[in-house]
Amino acid sequence: MMKKFSCALLMLVGFATQAADDGVTRVPVLTRDMANVILKKAEDTIKSHHIGGAVAIVDAAGQLITFDRLDGSTPANIALAPEKAKTSAYFGQPTETYQQKVSQGNLTILGNSRILPFAGGIPIKLEGQTVGAIGVSTPDGNVDNEAAKAALATLQ
Repeated sequence: MMKKFSCALLMLVGFATQAADDGVTRVPVLTRDMANVILKKAEDTIKSHHIGGAVAIVDAAGQLITFDRLDGSTPANIALAPEKAKTSAYFGQPTETYQQKVSQGNLTILGNSRILPFAGGIPIKLEGQTVGAIGVSTPDGNVDNEAAKAALATLQ
């Protein structure tokens, strides 16, 4: 009886090992609920500066998960927030990186229509994987990065 149980247990362990190593790559996903928590924190930071703005959260493919605009946001803020998020999602880099490169004279970046070189876009990473990005646009560019960074701190 004990021998049968041991064989059955070994077979189950073997099956569990095979299932765990089934060749399927699993990646974390940015959920809508998580995106809404991030969005809320960014908005709270923007509001603390008594200005308007817009916040966009996209998935790893740059597709919009959630978006909101605050009172006082400009048409430019509304257009730029999703584009900042897309740039960060596509390249896995903060948009501030590209802004710095342009200010240092690397103008070839401007030839890539997928890159928006304004601060305020930051990739969202879970378990080391880029799962999306946040884009923040306000009338004050310094607030854009501050709000995006504060929002991402909610994931820690």
